[in-house]
Amino acid sequence: MSRTRRSSNLCDDKIAGKGSSTSQGPNEVSDYLDHEIAQLTKLRSRPHELLSRDVPGRSRLPVSTMRMLVGREGNYSGRGRFSSADSRHVLSRYLPVHGPCTVDQLNSRTYVSQFSDDGTLFVAGCQGSHIRIYNVDKGWKIQKDILAKSLRWTITDTCLSPNQRYL
Repeated sequence: MSRTRRSSNLCDDKIAGKGSSTSQGPNEVSDYLDHEIAQLTKLRSRPHELLSRDVPGRSRLPVSTMRMLVGREGNYSGRGRFSSADSRHVLSRYLPVHGPCTVDQLNSRTYVSQFSDDGTLFVAGCQGSHIRIYNVDKGWKIQKDILAKSLRWTITDTCLSPNQRYL
């Protein structure tokens, strides 16, 4: 059947008010695949049934990470570990919602970076003997810009002291 004939049949069915056609259009196939992919994703990322039982009088809510961890430690699944679906369920709650944003534009490569123990500072060591310390609490503002002297190649490791006074 040619393309024009198929599309004219679809138009005739819509005009006649039948709403269904014997041939599937590209949108119908796409909708079917979307539903099938959604169902497979749901099945493969659903937590174990013993963890997600409905409690009478409560609506079915997503299983909390704490409940998942208690279930793993209590060996509810009988395996003593998370199944791949349990892992996916827990990890899906920690995926970033918003995309990454640019913190700083440098002319050289950054080889090492780390957060301080309390998470307030971020240290980046770059090629060309350059170290930058960012204050995370103040919107990633540069707190210290250090140019190391007598270094021939690049910064490959950094470590902050526990009191964050020494690098």
